Amino acid sequence: MIYRSAIKWLSFLLTFLSVISSEVVAQKYIGTRLELLSPSVSNIDALYPIDLENADWVRSSVNVPNLGNTGNWVWARLDLDPVAEAGLNVEIAYPTIDSLQVFMICDGVINSTSFAGATVPKTSRDQLLGNYPSFPIPVSDCEKLTCYIRAWSGKQLLLPVRIEGSRKLLSDGHLRDVFFAIYFGVVISLLLYNLFLFFSVRDKNYLQYVLFIIAVGGTQLVLNGYDRVFDLVSSPWVSLRMTHIFGILSGVFSILFVRNFLHLKTNAPGYHRIFGWFYVPYFISAVLLFFGYFNMSYDLINIPALMIILLIPASIKVWRTGDISAAYFLVGWLVFILAVAVFVLKDYGVIPYNEATIYALPTGSAIELVVLSLALGSRINQLKKDRQRAREKELNTSLLNEKIQKEQNVILEKSVNERTSELREINDSLQATLEDLRSAQQQLIQSEKLASIGQLTAGIAHELNNPINFVSSNAQSLKRDFIDVKEIISLISNLDSESSSLKEDYLAVCNKMSQLDIPFTMNEIDELLLGVEDGANRTTEIVRGLRIFSRMDGNQTVMANLNELLSSTLIILRSNLKDEADVIVELSENVPDISCQPGKLNQVFMNIITNAAHATMETELPRSDRKVRVRTRLVKDKDSKFVQVEISDNGVGMSEQTQAQIFNPFYTTKEVGKGTGLGLSIVKGILDDHNATIEISSKVDDGTTFLLSFPL
Repeated sequence: MIYRSAIKWLSFLLTFLSVISSEVVAQKYIGTRLELLSPSVSNIDALYPIDLENADWVRSSVNVPNLGNTGNWVWARLDLDPVAEAGLNVEIAYPTIDSLQVFMICDGVINSTSFAGATVPKTSRDQLLGNYPSFPIPVSDCEKLTCYIRAWSGKQLLLPVRIEGSRKLLSDGHLRDVFFAIYFGVVISLLLYNLFLFFSVRDKNYLQYVLFIIAVGGTQLVLNGYDRVFDLVSSPWVSLRMTHIFGILSGVFSILFVRNFLHLKTNAPGYHRIFGWFYVPYFISAVLLFFGYFNMSYDLINIPALMIILLIPASIKVWRTGDISAAYFLVGWLVFILAVAVFVLKDYGVIPYNEATIYALPTGSAIELVVLSLALGSRINQLKKDRQRAREKELNTSLLNEKIQKEQNVILEKSVNERTSELREINDSLQATLEDLRSAQQQLIQSEKLASIGQLTAGIAHELNNPINFVSSNAQSLKRDFIDVKEIISLISNLDSESSSLKEDYLAVCNKMSQLDIPFTMNEIDELLLGVEDGANRTTEIVRGLRIFSRMDGNQTVMANLNELLSSTLIILRSNLKDEADVIVELSENVPDISCQPGKLNQVFMNIITNAAHATMETELPRSDRKVRVRTRLVKDKDSKFVQVEISDNGVGMSEQTQAQIFNPFYTTKEVGKGTGLGLSIVKGILDDHNATIEISSKVDDGTTFLLSFPL
């Protein structure tokens, strides 16, 4: 059926063209009477006929001279019969000439000068008899009457010249107006119809087709001069470019519509890529047009337009996939291609240049637009059928699924019960495993804590031994001194004031005091008591720090001062660190108390400070140069306050890879047996519980800095 439709449309078009191409409507163009000026350096810039006295003129051999797309000014002259042709009009049936000047020369004197074209304002144009420029032949007593034509165009230039009376020109112009009124009526109807369909079905193909209709209709509007008849564009700059602009828009919207309507990306990827490349010359031609390269832009526009022939194999390929709308598309473009062929052949004199061949392009484009609308309509019908088939298939599938579902439900229920029983057993097993893992984790954490405490035990014992031994030694000395003092006190208590030997007894006591060196003994007693008091204070300080530190497992949150916690930790670590590194303490006095778990924070500080001291021991620095620095400070931000603890060392530092893993459980850089890898993991967990952050700044061989920030 689609073949019969294609033949019907093509037969109608050919019959129509054969009828209107008959001599009944044939126009009498007089191109063979024209003489054309051979371009040369001397006459290319000539402005008036008087400048062409010695020019070389060549008689045209065709009825409609085709002067090409050179961009040069063209001169032509026509010898008129001052008697027979007086009062008639010279019509140039080519409305797209951009600048046109006509001089009527009577016996060598300019009788009249007329202007037309896009560069001439409407008020100055001599174009009164339709959409073609026409110029009256003067009624003068002349022996020789000559018409000089000077023309320029930014596109292809033809000179279809004829001589007719005003009535004939008005009559032909009226017929053209009627024809194009019908044409634009069809275009506007199709535009509104497809715009309505777009808003109804929201298919982007209709919007693209509307843009294509606007571009095609606008192209015919400017090609036939109606933009100048109705003075639609007042700017000469835009008017000079109207034909090019609509040519570019027609090409771009054609490519856009074709690629999406035929689904070339899916159905014919090769053609989809080829048509995509056609955007490039249109873009370049637009740039050239903007900068005033009219003729070059016009030639570039025609290059992708010649590739319109590729639409035939592309639509055939899509048609073969079962897309019926592609067949309508093929017919529409075949009609248009035939119309374009007729239009081009008449420009080059292969077929007659008359109203019939002039109307071939608008006629073909109108038929194409109608057929493409039918193609879109076919697309809707096809979509309806596809949706109906899809619904039927969906219904059948639904019924089949329902049947299968009923059958499967029985099997599924049995499988679910069996699987549920298995999952319960697996879940119980996993729960037991999880409890074992939690227990193992707690044991590992406790082991880490005990290992830390074990490392401190020797140091704490040593710290306590020193003051205790000191007190014990002083106590022995005090005991000896008190025996001497006690002996003197006994002698003094035995003195009798009424005894006759009182003086001898007193001298004996003084002698004994001198022997025992009682003044020295008294001074020694004072010094020994001070030593005992100092030892007791040191023991009290150690016990107090140990008591604070021993709260490691407490989960109670209280207000505590970080300076105090750091001091207690350093007291506990003093003995361990004295052979490893010097600890420099810089505690800020304005640090407020924070809400925390003091025992756990002591564990954090002990772990980081111990690691810092160990890092310094791994360097080659002597003991006197190994440093661990502990700082605190209060930091005020715009909306918040922090207490920061900074612990830094000049140890071996860490690589970026080590820093990325340092808080992972069981990760350690120490040798096997010297670390569990849980210390910093526990530190991170404790700080997270306090909403505190920890930042690391470290470079290999350049030390490490830990910055702890506690929000207030």
